[in-house]
Amino acid sequence: MFNWSSPRKPLLASIAAVALLSLTACGGSDDSDATGKADADGVITVKLGVVGPKTGPASLYYQYMDQTFETFSDDFEEKYGVRFEVIAEDDKASPEETARAVSTLINDEGVHAILGPPLSGNALQVAETIQRSKVPWLLAGPNADEIINYDQQPNWAFQTNFTNQQIMEVLGQRLFANDAKVGIVFSADGFGQSNVDHLKSWAKENGHEVTVEESIQPGAADANAIIQRMKSSGVESVFMGITQGADTATVTRAIAQAGFDPATIMTTGTILTNYKDLAEPEQWANIQIVDPRNFLEGGDKEVLDAVQEATGDAPAIPTNNISTYAMLDIYAQAVKEVGDANEKEAVRKAMEDIETVHIGETLTIDSPFAADDHRLYTDDLSTWFTYGFDKDFNLVLKGTAQECADKGC
Repeated sequence: MFNWSSPRKPLLASIAAVALLSLTACGGSDDSDATGKADADGVITVKLGVVGPKTGPASLYYQYMDQTFETFSDDFEEKYGVRFEVIAEDDKASPEETARAVSTLINDEGVHAILGPPLSGNALQVAETIQRSKVPWLLAGPNADEIINYDQQPNWAFQTNFTNQQIMEVLGQRLFANDAKVGIVFSADGFGQSNVDHLKSWAKENGHEVTVEESIQPGAADANAIIQRMKSSGVESVFMGITQGADTATVTRAIAQAGFDPATIMTTGTILTNYKDLAEPEQWANIQIVDPRNFLEGGDKEVLDAVQEATGDAPAIPTNNISTYAMLDIYAQAVKEVGDANEKEAVRKAMEDIETVHIGETLTIDSPFAADDHRLYTDDLSTWFTYGFDKDFNLVLKGTAQECADKGC
């Protein structure tokens, strides 16, 4: 079962370290130690720009970064001698504000690297700007494949979340099993559009067709008309490519109200955000998710348990809490190897050539990157997990994605 409250030794070494790393600390100062070079004690302090929606309806996408920094404030200094001085910019989930924030961080603050923005649409807005600026770009949240254009070399962006193309390779085999009629409900934003585009592409390449595709506006009051059209069209498998758990709750409520009973209902890890309190157990009883992370044991779970213990709150977006830890590990290792965060091209190359990514205390991923592949995960079904939910919304492992594709779950 999914349980955040397992005991674990606290990782916070000092209040001073928390103050330095928490995303609530923003703005540089004349006496900043973030020179990017080693000090007398051998510690390299990096000026890290962080972009995300600190305010507004998508604030959970900022909170997961804040939680991860607060929890693991001392880890990367202890392991690699790298300390982060955070300069945070609130983009309010607005593409225009994201562009402003990134410009400020690069041109005014002179950051050594940028973490965020966490939303795909906003990241797409600034992809060309960051690529031209030649600043290491740490993408721990976005899923859209289009963010990284591998025709541009050397490439400065790295993803530690799975991509939409990868998850569609895994989901497609489940959704279209036995030539089922498939419908997708997707958010009217960059994340949702990327989901539907990749699902349709996968379907076409594999001799299938999406029967119904419906978009839902963020914050929509109901999805009854959407679900009625799916039901009337004989849809047998439903995929929800939705950014916010609250909007997923709107859809599953409509499914229950319509008496719609598709054989398969799949969604993404975004259901783990602000969904439970807006839905009832019967609405999530038949929903499954797939993810390359093992939320129930090992290093992935260690990260989530530590966040719960250190902050007193559940991980805001568990998938992205893990992705952020992995990304900071990669970047800190690269800075340590180069010895100077100002040598951005050398740091970028060290990230690309990284031998081992560490997640928590026990999980490692070896040699994930290449010049034309800056993605941490692959689409190998045997390395993905399928989860359902019990009546208390705890995750229950159903098997690997390969096992479920072969035998059903």
